[in-house]
Amino acid sequence: MATELERKMAQMRSPSQSPERTVFNPYTEFPEFSRKQIREYEQKFKEYDTGRDGFLDLMEIKLMMEKLGAPQTHKSLKEMIAEVDEDNDGKMSFREFLLVYRKAAAGDLQIAGLEKLASSCNVSEVPLYTASTSTTFEHHVYCQQ
Repeated sequence: MATELERKMAQMRSPSQSPERTVFNPYTEFPEFSRKQIREYEQKFKEYDTGRDGFLDLMEIKLMMEKLGAPQTHKSLKEMIAEVDEDNDGKMSFREFLLVYRKAAAGDLQIAGLEKLASSCNVSEVPLYTASTSTTFEHHVYCQQ
């Protein structure tokens, strides 16, 4: 019990050693995306996060790229992660996943695989029926273009 108390006292004296928790709010940090877009990006992220740990690791990104029809080597997968991996943990968090789309919109992506990923989830604010798309089928074709 005394060692537990000493450990807690040491933590209180040096708070810099304890990890800070920051809350990530995608709606305020990524104002260029609408709420609908962020929800769709989150859905896409969760679809490939098979481990349900809130991160896309190397194997999950590998499987994702294969499903998108753009298989990558391990080296290029690591380069893809490194381009947006701000915390250098070797995984892609949802925030880092959104950075792919931010960089794609700005034209700042350096890795071709990330460009394929960014183009795979093209979310728009187009309503279901517009003057140019009168049926659900036509709307689907319009969204694919």
